[in-house]
Formats: sequence, C-alpha cells, structure tokens
Amino acid sequence: MVAKQQATGFPGLGNMKAELIGEASQYCTAAGKEFQLVSTQETQPPYILGNYPRSEIQFMCLTANDPELQRPRMQKVPDTLIEVRKP
Repeated sequence: MVAKQQATGFPGLGNMKAELIGEASQYCTAAGKEFQLVSTQETQPPYILGNYPRSEIQFMCLTANDPELQRPRMQKVPDTLIEVRKP
C-alpha cells in the first residue's frame, strides 16, 4: 500500500494517484516483479478543516508468469450501502 496526503486543500488530487502508481511500479520493478493494481481510494471535497486531498493505492508485486496478472481484481468499494430488510 502507498498513500499520500497534501498539506493543504489547494493542490487537489491532480496527479497524486499517478505519482503513487509510478512509485509502486518502480518498487515492483526493483524487486524484479510485475506491478498489479488492486484498489484505489481518494478523499472527497470539500478540502477544508483537515480534510486534505489524500490518495491511497493497494498493489501487489507478482512474478511475470503469475495468473493474477491476467485477471485484474480491482473493485470499487461502494460509498453507500443500502440494506433492504423484510419484516
């Protein structure tokens, strides 16, 4: 996992996620493995009162012949979950 947070709300998320993916990819390459993105998460505006832009990625470093590289596992976590209960 790699995460970054801005010091203020002015820069926004911008290229932050791309920077994180680049860092993670370099990490995997240095280990002689392939980068596989698993999930991403970002803070939502308004960016005030300590809610500064933050981005987080989860990733795996896999060997070149690993079957997980063929099948991306990325899934968005729902912002809202609605549960219907029957009496």
